[in-house]
Amino acid sequence: MSSSVDERVSLPEMAAAIKFWTRRALALTDEFIVSVSEFSCSKPTCPNQHTAIMVMSQEGPTRKISIHKPIADICEFDVLDACLDLLRNSPA
Repeated sequence: MSSSVDERVSLPEMAAAIKFWTRRALALTDEFIVSVSEFSCSKPTCPNQHTAIMVMSQEGPTRKISIHKPIADICEFDVLDACLDLLRNSPA
């Protein structure tokens, strides 16, 4: 999957790409579940839409990754950057 966004790519295809990039960035096995959801926020201090990536496993706690963009605007770099933030802030 390419890191560039094609205007003709559907939201389900973008969500699949985000899951793929997340799995690759975090070196996740098939035992992990990756979920991608887009949310709106009405508070004046938050962006209009953001994307939440949930990484779930029976082996440990669920981890949440937030990207302050709608799914359609996310590229591979956004996912890599968010995953790096998650890894930096995770307990050793």
